[in-house]
Amino acid sequence: MSEPELKDAPYTAENSEKDQTLFQRRHSGDDVIVDEKAPLDAEDDKKVLGLKQRHFTALVHAFIWVAFTAYLIAAIVLNKGSPISVLSVAYAFVTLYFIAAHTPDNFFASRASGAWDSSAAVLSNIPLRVRQVVGYGVWPTALILTAVIRESNEHGTRVQRIISLCGLTLFVLILWATSRNRKAIHWPTVASGIGLQYLLGLFVILTPIGQTIFSYLGTFMASFLGFSSHGINFIVGDGFFKSFEHTFLVGVLPAIIFFGAVIQVLYYYNIIQATIGACGRVVVYLFEVSGVEVIAAIAAPFVGMSESAMLVGPYLEHATSAEIHQVMASGFATISGSVYLGLIGFGASPTHLITCCIMSVPCAFVTSKMRYPEEEVPLTRGKNVKLERHDAEDSFVHALANGSILGMQLCIVISAVLIGFLSLLACANYVLNWAFVFLGVADVSIERLVGYLFYPVAWILGIPNEDVYASSKFMGVKFILNEFVGFASAQKAGFFTTASERAKLLFTFASCSFANPSSLGSQISLLGKMAPTRANDIARVAVSAIFAGALSTVMSACIAGIVL
Repeated sequence: MSEPELKDAPYTAENSEKDQTLFQRRHSGDDVIVDEKAPLDAEDDKKVLGLKQRHFTALVHAFIWVAFTAYLIAAIVLNKGSPISVLSVAYAFVTLYFIAAHTPDNFFASRASGAWDSSAAVLSNIPLRVRQVVGYGVWPTALILTAVIRESNEHGTRVQRIISLCGLTLFVLILWATSRNRKAIHWPTVASGIGLQYLLGLFVILTPIGQTIFSYLGTFMASFLGFSSHGINFIVGDGFFKSFEHTFLVGVLPAIIFFGAVIQVLYYYNIIQATIGACGRVVVYLFEVSGVEVIAAIAAPFVGMSESAMLVGPYLEHATSAEIHQVMASGFATISGSVYLGLIGFGASPTHLITCCIMSVPCAFVTSKMRYPEEEVPLTRGKNVKLERHDAEDSFVHALANGSILGMQLCIVISAVLIGFLSLLACANYVLNWAFVFLGVADVSIERLVGYLFYPVAWILGIPNEDVYASSKFMGVKFILNEFVGFASAQKAGFFTTASERAKLLFTFASCSFANPSSLGSQISLLGKMAPTRANDIARVAVSAIFAGALSTVMSACIAGIVL
């Protein structure tokens, strides 16, 4: 990969751009808006039913849009009780996608750039100190008012919300105190991340439309488990399936295979790449980070930490240490779709899981950029990167088969990890009890010990007092062992049926990540293979990255506790 000429000045702590970009993005005259659709590939000249490929695609998209429009109108008229808001959001995204697919990039980019520059020119007339006070003060003020003004309700008391606010403040201070270079922290990125998390929390938890959309998405993903039952039922037969359909083996693992097949098919039709790329275009400018960091962060909730890192693999050799730190932290800060299905099988709320996955994406930028600020000039700074898959399949069937095989491999890994860790946990508890029985102490376990260790963390999240100890036990198991063991222990103890709604939500938010020792080794190994010359840098930042990933979900839980 050729390295583009660097035109930006070196990024240093003394560079005033760190503050100037609070409401004004620096625009260089050397920047050129490139129309990515201008060059015509050989694919565009192919004939399909006597039409050129691009004309045929446009015709198909037009037909789909007209059919979808008619369907939406019919749904509004005939069935007013259905979740029309969900269908309307899907219709808006499809419409925007079709418009973007058949409009030159510079048509929107030039206008958006002009509007941005015009707004920045107006705002630049405001004194810098005023912009700093407003920009940095709006989100803390909003969080304080949300926690203090609202009355106590069935989801939490005012005191619990204030405790959550104190927890968020404490974790931000910890990140600042342990930062590699406190003077280099880019505070606009921090403010943008916390602000976006807060807005997402308000939208999902408090607004009716947000509750409807995410509840529908969570229910839809939960029902995803049911589709795999047709395949496993054919393999094992009705009798075996009915006897063991509620076990992890029959109820969850087949769904992971099915999900792997679906993801691979979506890759084949370029849907995953288009979705991640479209989101990346916005996030690059919103957080003022590099394209490599954005792609890894957005892809992680879809495909997991390993696949998201592989998407930016060609860029890792030339990435800065801060970029590598961000790529790893983004992977540790969320879970993949296949693991999402597994945690649902252990009793976790699908709505809570999907909400946390989305909220943790901006928070990963906050924690990583505070722990390990950028001190160099990334090659892809402020630019989106092109997603390439050199091992693309040849057909739909090939993609389906590969996805199923990859899903099966993942099932074997998950099963092996669960057997190993749960067996080791039981063995450790036995040895621990044997050692303490001579001291006259009974009922000692690893869960109880880590429960005491994580008790302050669970309390500062704002979890109700009666559920703090139970939550801390399972959080400790999750962070010390892995997420499957943590949620499995919670299900076995009946936590998801006996705990309060607030406790279940905050525990799920705090524990919905890959931040555990078992993930650390695999991530170091994978990135080391993709960028062998950077192996030392990868190993050096790994522990810091997993700490940042763990704090991402914990801070998401604090924000959820404030707005709940």
